[in-house]
Amino acid sequence: MKPFLIFTIPLASLLTAAELTIQTAPLETTLNLGATVYPESAIPFQLEPKQWTKFVIARVVEHGTRVKKDEVIIEFERDEYQRHLEESKEAAKGRQIALAKLERERADLETTTKHSLEGLKLAHDRAKEALDYFTTTGRALQIEDAKQSLDRAERSLSYQEEELKQLLKMYEEDGITEETEEIILKRQRASVESARFALTKAKESTQWALEKTIPRQAVDLRRAFEEAKLAHETGQLNLPRALQEKELAVAKAQRDAAHAAQDLLELEADGALLVLKAPADGIIYHGEVNRRSWALGGTSKFLFKSGTAPANTVMMSLVPEPSAFVLHASAEQSDFLGLTVGTKGTAKIAGFENSDFQVELTSLASAPAAEGTYGIGMSMTVPENTPLLVGMKADVTLVTYRNENAISVPDAAITRTDGEPAIKLKMADGKHELRPVKTGRSAKGRTEILSGLEVDQVILIPDN
Repeated sequence: MKPFLIFTIPLASLLTAAELTIQTAPLETTLNLGATVYPESAIPFQLEPKQWTKFVIARVVEHGTRVKKDEVIIEFERDEYQRHLEESKEAAKGRQIALAKLERERADLETTTKHSLEGLKLAHDRAKEALDYFTTTGRALQIEDAKQSLDRAERSLSYQEEELKQLLKMYEEDGITEETEEIILKRQRASVESARFALTKAKESTQWALEKTIPRQAVDLRRAFEEAKLAHETGQLNLPRALQEKELAVAKAQRDAAHAAQDLLELEADGALLVLKAPADGIIYHGEVNRRSWALGGTSKFLFKSGTAPANTVMMSLVPEPSAFVLHASAEQSDFLGLTVGTKGTAKIAGFENSDFQVELTSLASAPAAEGTYGIGMSMTVPENTPLLVGMKADVTLVTYRNENAISVPDAAITRTDGEPAIKLKMADGKHELRPVKTGRSAKGRTEILSGLEVDQVILIPDN
């Protein structure tokens, strides 16, 4: 609404229809606004669960219900929550068992990894020692041993043949071969045959050893060393990695168990949300109430028995009794720009016709609302036991300007000289002069003169 000027016409001496004697009088401008009553503070009720998401209403108090402290205002069904809670507890026990098993596997793997690395190194070192010994000493010894075996077999045959030859020579000189001598010769001949076979065998064995066994042993020892070396190198890489993988698995399982334990704690805490009680005496409003508004939002879609309440949405608000009240209004831009915090005024509320409640402007919006208006907050002084309710409407009159000793003139008295305001002033000799003035507030056909005129001076008002 547009401001208007309230003024008192001075008891001026009208010397002619076009003359006016200057006097002071109170002058003020006011702004009329429609406002709404809201509580200084209200307690919102909204669900902010950490885990549980299904809040089906079992019972809820009606809008506008007066409640006492600790009275149940909304209660949700519990059976499904209780089943989920028990299942979560059982799952938590299962995770703890699995975690303990995994931690034991890690401890065992730490020990076996150490032993396996030691075993692989030992096998590697032994294979290397065997290969080095064979290469530097063993091969030559085996070759020499094979040759010595052949030499021994040749010498043994030579010895046996020589001994048989000597026996035959000795027994031939006697001319007679006795039975005992025949036995000795037979035995010696058998020894010769054995020695001859041993020589043949030694030749074959020596040839096999030199051509096959010893070369193959060299190959086998080399391969055994390379395999042991590869196994050792692979083990040095993979065994610690396997242990690290197990440690990572344990760490993940521990984190999962910790998160699950936290989730369980939060789920148990969510159980307290299944019954909400009034923290104080007061009136329940469905929807959200604050110092600036009351909005039902979408509460009508769920705030009833068997309705499902959403999380993080204000379902209801409790306005405590007794409660202080404030006013909230909206102003157009042109009116808003002339307001300041601390501006005072009065409010009339239907049903309280004989009372003007004192109000004071306490807050101004820092940005316009979507519709282009600007919010205004006002405190209100209300006598005790005044039965105000949230949402009641008020007509507010704000005194936007007041000057108890204002000098004001009709707008027609002001002329313009080079764009600057001036007034015709009557002089003592009956002549007049154009006097420059500084103007202030204007309304209802009159303008406040801030400087340039004095009380008891006479001005001339030009005829239109």
